[in-house]
Amino acid sequence: MKFYRTGEFKDNVLDGMVDINPKEQAPQFVLNRLNYLIGFIYDRSPDDIDAFTKNLEKRYQKLTNTDYIKEKNIDLSDLVIGFEKLADYASLVNAAMNYYFQVLDFPDESAWDEDIVVVNRNYHQAFLHPRYYNLLTLIETVGREKAISLWKRFFTEFVIYDRIPRETPFIDLETMFAERMAAIDEDNPSDWVMIRGMIAEGKYAYRNDNCFWVESLDDLPDSEIKYYVCCYGDYEGARDYHESIVLTMEHTIAQGDPYCSRVMHDTRIDYDLRHPPKTFWDNIWPIRKINEK
Repeated sequence: MKFYRTGEFKDNVLDGMVDINPKEQAPQFVLNRLNYLIGFIYDRSPDDIDAFTKNLEKRYQKLTNTDYIKEKNIDLSDLVIGFEKLADYASLVNAAMNYYFQVLDFPDESAWDEDIVVVNRNYHQAFLHPRYYNLLTLIETVGREKAISLWKRFFTEFVIYDRIPRETPFIDLETMFAERMAAIDEDNPSDWVMIRGMIAEGKYAYRNDNCFWVESLDDLPDSEIKYYVCCYGDYEGARDYHESIVLTMEHTIAQGDPYCSRVMHDTRIDYDLRHPPKTFWDNIWPIRKINEK
Protein backbone atom coordinates (compact mmCIF):
# COMPACT_ATOMS: atom_id res chain seq x y z
CA MET A 1 0.00 0.00 0.00
CA LYS A 2 1.27 3.45 -0.92
CA PHE A 3 0.29 6.49 1.12
CA TYR A 4 0.75 10.10 0.20
CA ARG A 5 0.91 13.18 2.37
CA THR A 6 -0.79 16.20 0.87
CA GLY A 7 -1.05 19.70 2.24
CA GLU A 8 1.32 21.60 4.44
CA PHE A 9 1.18 22.73 8.05
CA LYS A 10 1.01 26.51 8.17
CA ASP A 11 0.99 28.89 11.10
CA ASN A 12 -1.94 31.11 11.97
CA VAL A 13 -4.19 30.06 9.09
CA LEU A 14 -7.31 31.14 10.96
CA ASP A 15 -5.81 34.60 11.50
CA GLY A 16 -5.71 35.21 7.75
CA MET A 17 -8.34 37.07 5.77
CA VAL A 18 -11.03 35.69 3.47
CA ASP A 19 -13.61 37.21 1.15
CA ILE A 20 -17.30 36.86 1.93
CA ASN A 21 -20.61 38.43 1.00
CA PRO A 22 -22.63 38.27 4.25
CA LYS A 23 -26.00 38.50 2.52
CA GLU A 24 -25.22 35.79 -0.02
CA GLN A 25 -23.86 33.43 2.64
CA ALA A 26 -26.60 33.98 5.24
CA PRO A 27 -29.02 31.35 3.85
CA GLN A 28 -26.30 28.70 3.79
CA PHE A 29 -24.68 29.66 7.09
CA VAL A 30 -27.80 30.33 9.18
CA LEU A 31 -31.28 30.30 7.66
CA ASN A 32 -31.56 27.07 5.65
CA ARG A 33 -30.36 24.86 8.49
CA LEU A 34 -32.41 26.69 11.14
CA ASN A 35 -35.52 26.43 8.96
CA TYR A 36 -35.05 22.69 8.55
CA LEU A 37 -34.27 22.16 12.24
CA ILE A 38 -37.43 23.95 13.36
CA GLY A 39 -39.51 21.88 10.95
CA PHE A 40 -37.81 18.70 12.06
CA ILE A 41 -38.44 19.30 15.77
CA TYR A 42 -42.02 20.38 15.06
CA ASP A 43 -42.61 17.04 13.30
CA ARG A 44 -40.59 14.74 15.59
CA SER A 45 -40.95 16.37 18.99
CA PRO A 46 -43.83 18.87 18.74
CA ASP A 47 -44.21 19.28 22.51
CA ASP A 48 -40.71 20.78 22.62
CA ILE A 49 -40.80 23.22 19.70
CA ASP A 50 -42.06 26.26 21.65
CA ALA A 51 -39.57 25.86 24.46
CA PHE A 52 -36.71 25.19 22.05
CA THR A 53 -37.34 28.23 19.86
CA LYS A 54 -37.81 30.52 22.86
CA ASN A 55 -34.65 29.23 24.50
CA LEU A 56 -32.67 29.59 21.27
CA GLU A 57 -33.86 33.16 20.77
CA LYS A 58 -32.87 34.04 24.34
CA ARG A 59 -29.44 32.46 23.83
CA TYR A 60 -28.69 34.46 20.69
CA GLN A 61 -29.93 37.64 22.34
CA LYS A 62 -27.69 37.01 25.34
CA LEU A 63 -24.70 36.33 23.10
CA THR A 64 -25.16 39.47 21.00
CA ASN A 65 -23.91 42.83 22.15
CA THR A 66 -26.00 45.09 19.96
CA ASP A 67 -28.84 45.14 17.43
CA TYR A 68 -26.91 45.17 14.17
CA ILE A 69 -30.07 44.83 12.12
CA LYS A 70 -31.50 48.01 13.59
CA GLU A 71 -28.21 49.93 13.51
CA LYS A 72 -27.52 49.09 9.87
CA ASN A 73 -31.17 49.27 8.84
CA ILE A 74 -31.02 45.75 7.40
CA ASP A 75 -34.06 44.33 5.67
CA LEU A 76 -34.20 40.53 5.93
CA SER A 77 -37.57 40.08 4.21
CA ASP A 78 -36.21 39.02 0.84
CA LEU A 79 -33.82 36.54 2.48
CA VAL A 80 -36.41 34.59 4.45
CA ILE A 81 -38.79 34.13 1.51
CA GLY A 82 -39.05 30.40 0.86
CA PHE A 83 -38.11 29.38 4.39
CA GLU A 84 -41.63 28.48 5.46
CA LYS A 85 -40.80 27.33 8.99
CA LEU A 86 -39.19 30.67 9.83
CA ALA A 87 -42.33 32.68 9.04
CA ASP A 88 -43.64 32.38 12.60
CA TYR A 89 -40.27 33.07 14.23
CA ALA A 90 -39.27 36.55 13.05
CA SER A 91 -37.73 37.53 16.39
CA LEU A 92 -35.67 34.32 16.47
CA VAL A 93 -34.47 34.95 12.92
CA ASN A 94 -33.44 38.49 13.90
CA ALA A 95 -31.58 37.18 16.96
CA ALA A 96 -29.76 34.51 14.94
CA MET A 97 -28.83 36.96 12.20
CA ASN A 98 -27.65 39.57 14.69
CA TYR A 99 -25.30 36.97 16.14
CA TYR A 100 -24.14 36.05 12.63
CA PHE A 101 -23.23 39.69 11.97
CA GLN A 102 -21.44 39.96 15.30
CA VAL A 103 -19.31 36.89 14.66
CA LEU A 104 -18.29 38.06 11.18
CA ASP A 105 -17.20 41.36 12.76
CA PHE A 106 -16.97 43.27 9.51
CA PRO A 107 -16.08 46.99 9.52
CA ASP A 108 -18.79 49.46 10.44
CA GLU A 109 -18.49 51.19 7.09
CA SER A 110 -19.04 47.95 5.14
CA ALA A 111 -22.41 47.15 3.67
CA TRP A 112 -23.72 43.73 4.58
CA ASP A 113 -24.76 42.97 1.01
CA GLU A 114 -21.38 43.57 -0.65
CA ASP A 115 -18.15 41.61 -0.84
CA ILE A 116 -16.01 42.24 2.23
CA VAL A 117 -12.93 40.81 3.91
CA VAL A 118 -13.15 39.14 7.33
CA VAL A 119 -10.86 37.13 9.57
CA ASN A 120 -10.82 33.45 8.60
CA ARG A 121 -11.60 32.37 12.17
CA ASN A 122 -14.70 34.57 12.14
CA TYR A 123 -15.71 33.12 8.79
CA HIS A 124 -15.59 29.58 10.21
CA GLN A 125 -17.37 30.57 13.40
CA ALA A 126 -20.14 32.26 11.42
CA PHE A 127 -21.41 28.87 10.22
CA LEU A 128 -20.16 26.62 13.04
CA HIS A 129 -21.21 28.63 16.10
CA PRO A 130 -24.92 28.53 15.12
CA ARG A 131 -24.74 24.74 14.77
CA TYR A 132 -23.06 24.45 18.18
CA TYR A 133 -25.58 26.69 19.91
CA ASN A 134 -28.53 25.05 18.16
CA LEU A 135 -27.49 21.68 19.56
CA LEU A 136 -26.51 23.06 22.98
CA THR A 137 -29.91 24.71 23.29
CA LEU A 138 -31.66 21.52 22.23
CA ILE A 139 -29.71 19.62 24.91
CA GLU A 140 -30.68 22.14 27.57
CA THR A 141 -34.31 21.99 26.43
CA VAL A 142 -34.93 18.22 26.16
CA GLY A 143 -31.92 16.59 27.82
CA ARG A 144 -28.66 15.36 26.28
CA GLU A 145 -29.70 11.82 25.33
CA LYS A 146 -32.88 12.85 23.55
CA ALA A 147 -31.24 15.88 21.97
CA ILE A 148 -28.34 13.88 20.52
CA SER A 149 -30.77 11.28 19.14
CA LEU A 150 -32.85 14.00 17.49
CA TRP A 151 -29.77 15.81 16.19
CA LYS A 152 -28.33 12.73 14.48
CA ARG A 153 -31.57 12.15 12.61
CA PHE A 154 -31.92 15.83 11.81
CA PHE A 155 -28.37 16.15 10.49
CA THR A 156 -28.67 13.03 8.34
CA GLU A 157 -31.99 14.11 6.87
CA PHE A 158 -30.71 17.65 6.29
CA VAL A 159 -27.70 16.36 4.33
CA ILE A 160 -30.05 14.33 2.15
CA TYR A 161 -32.37 17.31 1.70
CA ASP A 162 -29.49 19.67 0.89
CA ARG A 163 -27.66 17.25 -1.42
CA ILE A 164 -26.58 18.64 -4.78
CA PRO A 165 -26.66 16.04 -7.59
CA ARG A 166 -23.27 15.19 -9.06
CA GLU A 167 -22.45 16.78 -12.39
CA THR A 168 -20.43 13.74 -13.49
CA PRO A 169 -21.17 10.08 -12.74
CA PHE A 170 -19.24 8.37 -9.96
CA ILE A 171 -17.18 5.46 -11.27
CA ASP A 172 -15.33 4.02 -8.29
CA LEU A 173 -13.09 5.08 -5.41
CA GLU A 174 -9.92 4.24 -7.32
CA THR A 175 -10.89 6.70 -10.05
CA MET A 176 -11.89 9.32 -7.49
CA PHE A 177 -8.57 8.93 -5.66
CA ALA A 178 -6.59 9.24 -8.90
CA GLU A 179 -8.54 12.35 -9.93
CA ARG A 180 -7.99 13.97 -6.55
CA MET A 181 -4.28 13.33 -6.63
CA ALA A 182 -3.99 14.63 -10.19
CA ALA A 183 -5.77 17.85 -9.22
CA ILE A 184 -3.35 18.72 -6.42
CA ASP A 185 -1.33 21.87 -7.00
CA GLU A 186 2.13 21.09 -5.63
CA ASP A 187 3.19 24.74 -5.84
CA ASN A 188 0.26 25.87 -3.69
CA PRO A 189 -0.25 23.14 -1.08
CA SER A 190 -3.52 22.99 0.82
CA ASP A 191 -3.70 24.18 4.41
CA TRP A 192 -5.35 20.85 5.22
CA VAL A 193 -2.78 18.11 5.88
CA MET A 194 -3.92 14.63 4.89
CA ILE A 195 -2.43 11.18 4.49
CA ARG A 196 -4.28 9.07 1.99
CA GLY A 197 -4.20 5.95 -0.09
CA MET A 198 -6.13 2.93 -1.31
CA ILE A 199 -5.87 0.14 1.26
CA ALA A 200 -7.81 -2.43 -0.78
CA GLU A 201 -10.05 -2.55 -3.81
CA GLY A 202 -12.98 -0.26 -3.08
CA LYS A 203 -11.45 1.11 0.15
CA TYR A 204 -10.05 4.63 0.27
CA ALA A 205 -8.40 5.58 3.57
CA TYR A 206 -7.47 9.08 4.64
CA ARG A 207 -6.15 10.61 7.84
CA ASN A 208 -6.72 14.28 8.59
CA ASP A 209 -3.86 15.66 10.68
CA ASN A 210 -5.45 19.06 11.27
CA CYS A 211 -8.93 20.54 11.25
CA PHE A 212 -9.68 24.24 11.05
CA TRP A 213 -13.33 23.63 11.83
CA VAL A 214 -12.48 22.24 15.26
CA GLU A 215 -9.68 24.74 15.81
CA SER A 216 -12.09 27.60 15.19
CA LEU A 217 -14.23 26.27 18.05
CA ASP A 218 -11.43 26.34 20.62
CA ASP A 219 -13.41 28.92 22.58
CA LEU A 220 -16.26 26.46 23.16
CA PRO A 221 -16.02 23.67 25.76
CA ASP A 222 -18.19 20.68 24.80
CA SER A 223 -16.22 18.18 22.68
CA GLU A 224 -19.23 15.92 22.12
CA ILE A 225 -21.19 18.80 20.62
CA LYS A 226 -18.17 19.69 18.46
CA TYR A 227 -18.14 16.13 17.11
CA TYR A 228 -21.83 16.21 16.19
CA VAL A 229 -21.46 19.68 14.68
CA CYS A 230 -18.25 19.16 12.71
CA CYS A 231 -18.09 15.45 11.94
CA TYR A 232 -21.40 13.62 12.11
CA GLY A 233 -22.71 14.88 8.79
CA ASP A 234 -19.77 13.24 7.03
CA TYR A 235 -21.41 9.82 7.33
CA GLU A 236 -24.33 10.72 5.09
CA GLY A 237 -22.17 13.20 3.18
CA ALA A 238 -20.02 10.32 1.89
CA ARG A 239 -23.07 9.13 -0.01
CA ASP A 240 -22.94 12.31 -2.07
CA TYR A 241 -20.54 10.40 -4.28
CA HIS A 242 -22.70 7.30 -4.66
CA GLU A 243 -25.37 5.54 -2.63
CA SER A 244 -23.04 2.55 -2.30
CA ILE A 245 -20.41 4.49 -0.32
CA VAL A 246 -20.25 3.92 3.44
CA LEU A 247 -17.93 5.95 5.65
CA THR A 248 -16.34 4.58 8.80
CA MET A 249 -14.64 6.95 11.24
CA GLU A 250 -13.33 6.04 14.67
CA HIS A 251 -10.96 8.83 15.67
CA THR A 252 -11.67 12.55 15.42
CA ILE A 253 -9.80 15.69 16.33
CA ALA A 254 -13.10 17.05 17.64
CA GLN A 255 -13.12 14.39 20.36
CA GLY A 256 -9.48 14.94 21.32
CA ASP A 257 -7.70 12.48 19.03
CA PRO A 258 -4.53 13.67 17.24
CA TYR A 259 -6.12 12.97 13.85
CA CYS A 260 -9.32 11.94 12.13
CA SER A 261 -9.27 8.42 10.70
CA ARG A 262 -11.69 7.72 7.87
CA VAL A 263 -12.32 5.00 5.32
CA MET A 264 -14.74 5.20 2.43
CA HIS A 265 -16.01 1.73 1.50
CA ASP A 266 -17.63 0.93 -1.84
CA THR A 267 -20.17 -1.70 -0.85
CA ARG A 268 -20.64 -2.75 -4.47
CA ILE A 269 -17.20 -4.32 -4.18
CA ASP A 270 -16.92 -5.38 -0.55
CA TYR A 271 -19.20 -4.98 2.44
CA ASP A 272 -16.48 -5.57 5.03
CA LEU A 273 -16.79 -2.34 6.99
CA ARG A 274 -14.21 -3.11 9.66
CA HIS A 275 -12.19 0.02 10.41
CA PRO A 276 -8.39 -0.39 10.62
CA PRO A 277 -7.16 -0.38 14.23
CA LYS A 278 -5.42 2.56 15.86
CA THR A 279 -2.01 0.97 15.33
CA PHE A 280 -2.59 1.16 11.58
CA TRP A 281 -3.30 4.90 11.69
CA ASP A 282 -0.46 5.60 14.11
CA ASN A 283 2.13 3.89 11.93
CA ILE A 284 1.46 5.10 8.39
CA TRP A 285 4.47 7.38 8.71
CA PRO A 286 6.87 8.36 7.23
CA ILE A 287 4.89 8.63 4.06
CA ARG A 288 5.77 9.62 0.56
CA LYS A 289 4.79 13.18 -0.29
CA ILE A 290 2.74 13.69 -3.39
CA ASN A 291 5.66 15.12 -5.37
CA GLU A 292 7.94 12.19 -4.60
CA LYS A 293 8.20 9.42 -7.18
